[in-house]
Amino acid sequence: KAMRLAMIMAMQAVAGPPVPAELRPVKAKPAVAAPCGVPDDSGDIVVCARDKDADRLRAVDDTRYAEKPIRARTTIGKVDVAAEAEQGVLPNGQSSPRAMLKFKLPF
Repeated sequence: KAMRLAMIMAMQAVAGPPVPAELRPVKAKPAVAAPCGVPDDSGDIVVCARDKDADRLRAVDDTRYAEKPIRARTTIGKVDVAAEAEQGVLPNGQSSPRAMLKFKLPF
């Protein structure tokens, strides 16, 4: 508790006394050419509006956020092993689903 009290007192001492309002820097107000709905010197009326797309979400980039295919691949020692599924067709027209294990050996 004594350490916390010492830290709080040290922080107050570093901050110093508050600056009087008349000595604080004045924040500049943004300059507006003409207020909305009021005619300017040439007689034109300035109409102000928000951007119509301000509350809309932008389109999602399909290439960046597309789901990546799941690959069943691992390395055992220096051998790369992959499991894949293939679809083939037999000579009589029947489909032939296949489960393949592929081994890649470095030369």
